[in-house]
Amino acid sequence: MGHIISNIHIKNFKSIKNQEFELSNFTPLVGYNNAGKSNILEAIKWVLRKSSLSTSCFNDITQPITMIAKIEGITIDILDNIEQTHRARIEPFLQNEILTIKRIQETPGQGVAQIKLMVLDPNDGITWQNNPAGIDNAIKDLFPEPIHIGAMENSEEDISRSSTTSTIGKLLAEIIGPIELQYGEQVNAALGGLKQILDAEGIHRAPELVSFDQEINGKLDAFFPDITVKVHIPTPELKEVFRKGTIKVYENLLPNPKDVSSLGHGAQRSIQMTLIRHLANLKLLAQQNRTTTLLLIDEPELYLHPQAIEILRKSLNILSTQGYQVIFSTHSPFMITQKDVGNTVLVRKNSLLGTFKRTTLKSAVPTVEQIAQHQLTLMYSLSNSSNILFSEKVILVEGKTENKLLPLIIEKVSGRTILHHKTALVKLDGSSNIKKSMQVLSTMDLPTKSIADLDFALKNGISEGYLQVEDTDITACLTEIGNIALANNIFIGTDGWPAKSSNSISAAEGFTILAQSPIVTQNIENIFTKMQVQNIWIWKYGTIENHLNLTGKNEMVWANFTNTLEQTTLQNMLPNHFQEIENCINWLLN
Repeated sequence: MGHIISNIHIKNFKSIKNQEFELSNFTPLVGYNNAGKSNILEAIKWVLRKSSLSTSCFNDITQPITMIAKIEGITIDILDNIEQTHRARIEPFLQNEILTIKRIQETPGQGVAQIKLMVLDPNDGITWQNNPAGIDNAIKDLFPEPIHIGAMENSEEDISRSSTTSTIGKLLAEIIGPIELQYGEQVNAALGGLKQILDAEGIHRAPELVSFDQEINGKLDAFFPDITVKVHIPTPELKEVFRKGTIKVYENLLPNPKDVSSLGHGAQRSIQMTLIRHLANLKLLAQQNRTTTLLLIDEPELYLHPQAIEILRKSLNILSTQGYQVIFSTHSPFMITQKDVGNTVLVRKNSLLGTFKRTTLKSAVPTVEQIAQHQLTLMYSLSNSSNILFSEKVILVEGKTENKLLPLIIEKVSGRTILHHKTALVKLDGSSNIKKSMQVLSTMDLPTKSIADLDFALKNGISEGYLQVEDTDITACLTEIGNIALANNIFIGTDGWPAKSSNSISAAEGFTILAQSPIVTQNIENIFTKMQVQNIWIWKYGTIENHLNLTGKNEMVWANFTNTLEQTTLQNMLPNHFQEIENCINWLLN
């Protein structure tokens, strides 16, 4: 990949008050509707292609709009291949292949000529050079006209009207060279013949045009003698012909084509993304990376089925390695794979900060992958990623019962669904994944809480670093389980805790019996409090099943609980444990 905008700092633009965004060659923007994702795309486009911004673009009309963009990867090879005058403009401002620019519009409606473009002086890294001669055009040589595709706009214009900014225009630009080489002489000869018929000075000018000229001039002489006129119909050059290129649609093998405008949004979007896929293939074959084209797309997956989204994602990935910097907003987990998580920008908005980002994994991913590769893979499996990436906070659970019943219980206690709380529920493959999974999410700046059985705190609280070595409450519980084991047919493992054995009760039952012992009630309460400080809720009576009065962990038991809860209140179902469950839900959601 060549040069890209690696960082953009946006101030006072629409919903973005003051925020910096890290960008890569393939950057998904993820967030709720109206979080400001589209504003980020518009800002990136504006910093390269200035236009006069209206009052609606200013977050605060008393302050200027300012954007600072860092362009990285401007290598000698790239400089060698751009226009030499432009190279001369850029080179003095490079440091470590980086060019940093700042664009400023002071007031709404300010004329384009008055919009400032400043460049950071690499000699001190502080001073800004104001409007260096030719720098704007030099940047245009590095970045051709961006392709910006909105989410809800009709795709018709992008695929039926050829221009330097449209997808069809980009495609035609890719194929015009070979056509000129193969058919240029033939086409130019044909156009030349047409010119001789239609041109005012054509040798074989059409008789109808000659007749028209004569009739007009006969009348013109009465108004203004001594001048004559001829109708002139200009003949286009080959490139002008291509600029008229469009798409015609043939449906069900019918002979007569349709205009793209006659199709619905779904068909238009499918054709549009197909052209982008083809553009990716052409770029892959050409392997030409002299310039970088920004491809900015709002919700590229819109109207597409899952298989098509997967194909599109791969095509955009190809483009991102072949001269395109791809930045897009999305609501689809199909658009983001595990390897893309590090470059994903989680976009949020509130009244204080406006549009802002969660901390990305871009710089932390190498470390996280080393220490928590399994957890990273688990959490960003398709079933979990859609929940995590679009949530404000995450609840990690280790058991199937929590996964099945907590969403229903949350709705009963709070009166709102878990989605309304912008909270994701993620099931882990056992409690051993809790610590590293919380570390992964913490790196992403996502508030996370976990729920675990009592045995997790007793057996792993110290080893996982949640409790102090030789914790007196753990010691008390360890002593008590030893005292009651024989009388309750509890098999004790080598670590001193209940374990699995064919001739005794289950380990889970052993911990439940321990939880019921009045001798360690206060110790368990103390452990619960200490784990809660670590953002982990421990079931003090052993497991969630003990708190919900469930007799097992299977679909029938869960279905019976769900059906009963739909007909009554949680307080009626759990008179002895309702307060504990309510406390848990309120803690999780706060």
